[in-house]
Amino acid sequence: MPHTLTDVAHPLGEPERGLLLPPPPAAPVAVARSTPAVVLHTVAGVITVLWLMNVAKGVPDPEVADASYRLGYLVGPLILSVPLALIGLVVQVATRRRRVRAAEDATRARHAVQERRHQVWQASWLCRRCRVAFFPKGSVSPDHPASPAIAVAQLPMWVTTTAERAFGVPEPTGPR
Repeated sequence: MPHTLTDVAHPLGEPERGLLLPPPPAAPVAVARSTPAVVLHTVAGVITVLWLMNVAKGVPDPEVADASYRLGYLVGPLILSVPLALIGLVVQVATRRRRVRAAEDATRARHAVQERRHQVWQASWLCRRCRVAFFPKGSVSPDHPASPAIAVAQLPMWVTTTAERAFGVPEPTGPR
């Protein structure tokens, strides 16, 4: 198939050319945030916002409330929110290595699938007269049978399916 795309003697139409391009590369996997750390940070943030709203209303009058009550009013919510935020930070840092490793494993698996698809795509042939693609006997692997004629519009799906059948589906990677 690669030679078909570079042949200037018999150029393909733009719609066919788009369907015959190699499979797109796999997108990198993003590293997710730790859900427990996000919950802890959210709770600490809500407590802090509520504390700021109370402080904005004003401090209790010294004649009505004694000093210990006013101190608790001003510092009390921070005694809860600061440790929650710190615990959330510790959880985030502690689980980062595991999440990064899981993302790297997923990226390796997706790259292996991409290489398999590309290998199958390179083994495909195009009949210019009939405008169909096919896989000759033994083109994907020595024991792989010949394929029927495949409409050009069906080639991307056929490449994916053939790669899975010829090389197997990679094992899913989960968090460790």
